[in-house]
Amino acid sequence: MSLLETYQKEMNEAVEQIINKVEDLSEDVIRHKPSKEEWSIMEIICHVEEVIPYWMDELVRVVEAKGTEWGRGLQDEARLAAVAQSPMREVPDVLKGIKEAQQYANDQWTKLSDQDLALEAPHRNPKFGVKPMTFLVEHFITEHLFNHGKQIDRNLSKINEQ
Repeated sequence: MSLLETYQKEMNEAVEQIINKVEDLSEDVIRHKPSKEEWSIMEIICHVEEVIPYWMDELVRVVEAKGTEWGRGLQDEARLAAVAQSPMREVPDVLKGIKEAQQYANDQWTKLSDQDLALEAPHRNPKFGVKPMTFLVEHFITEHLFNHGKQIDRNLSKINEQ
């Protein structure tokens, strides 16, 4: 299995785990905020829906440009809007959107090769410096999605403790 196929498989597994954890939960559980500082499961899945195409587009854009500045900050408008609009969203629509984002990402993987993943480019945040595209994939796609799955688990455990 190529590195690209490995990353694609990891992304798909993380997305499927998130969907499987959420699809049978009640509205109350999905919309429960564990604290003012923590996201509800609804906010998490709205973020997941937005983040998948964002990072795949960044990856493809940087590769096609043969290296250019990439990334975004925590105050990115699209990122914040996805979370802020979560109270107005319906769970089935968000889950459908995640599945569509997953399919979009799978289509984008076909534009890439293992050699593309070695390309190095500077991140917009100087703390990250110049990184290969493997870093973008591992940190902002596969690990990011896996961590949001764990975040959903933490929310569920806090609800169960109450």
